[in-house]
Amino acid sequence: MNTENNSHETDGDYTTGDAFDDRYVSVNDYIGEDYDLVNGEKTDVIANEKFAEIEEAMKAFFLEEYKTEVIVHNVVGNMDGATVFVESVGEPHFHTYAMIGIDVKEEQIMTESIWTEASQVEQSLFGGLLAMIMDEEFAVLDNFVEDLADKHPIVGWRQEAINNVGSTGYTTPYYFTQPMALRDEMEKMNRLYFENPEISAEELKSQFDKEAYNANYLTISIQVYMDEKDSKPTESLLDEIVQEFKALEGVPRGNYSISLHDNYVNKLSASGSQDNTLRKRDIVID
Repeated sequence: MNTENNSHETDGDYTTGDAFDDRYVSVNDYIGEDYDLVNGEKTDVIANEKFAEIEEAMKAFFLEEYKTEVIVHNVVGNMDGATVFVESVGEPHFHTYAMIGIDVKEEQIMTESIWTEASQVEQSLFGGLLAMIMDEEFAVLDNFVEDLADKHPIVGWRQEAINNVGSTGYTTPYYFTQPMALRDEMEKMNRLYFENPEISAEELKSQFDKEAYNANYLTISIQVYMDEKDSKPTESLLDEIVQEFKALEGVPRGNYSISLHDNYVNKLSASGSQDNTLRKRDIVID
């Protein structure tokens, strides 16, 4: 799912030549293994050896800074330490990441050095809150993509892959949300959550006008893959999916993109985008 939102580190998609074919794995089998960040070889070994220590520190960090209990799924070494992929427990539900420092010389986890990228977690949290606020609308979208997979030769990501390398906030096997551009709304709703992490969906709904926000500012990216290893995406299939989507009523108001990939994911970068990927952008539902 990091196809269009993989900015948290320089990823490992840098091999060429004979290594090219080895980078790709069928999305049917992909669970997030071998994700790679540049210059993370040494820190990766230390991070995995001391996973329990990182897990404890990250759980405490998210509870303190974001009032959210998380599950720590995966750690991947990076240039300065490790990138840690987490999933929130319950609602609001989202996937995100944070970084933790590692002293390579001393082989120690720097539990006092945890940081996040600007607005990354805030956007992820807000996406989860929007899913609570627009639960009926997202249910329509969920039913649509699941029906697509039943009718067409397409699949989405496995849940294990989302857990291990997903960092795109409110994320399902078929789509993810990017609401950062709704900055005023994000600040307001996140503040309400920080003041009361037990806030109900009903209270959130009473504080958010679903008809007032700028639909262009809520990006929802639908990502689907051909279901067979030798299948290639076709314009005719993409057009059919786009037309079916445009005829749909009741989904969240937003600016949608639909990407149709072949069956492979780059296991180093967790990206499905290749030269044969087909996309339709700026489908605005208002």
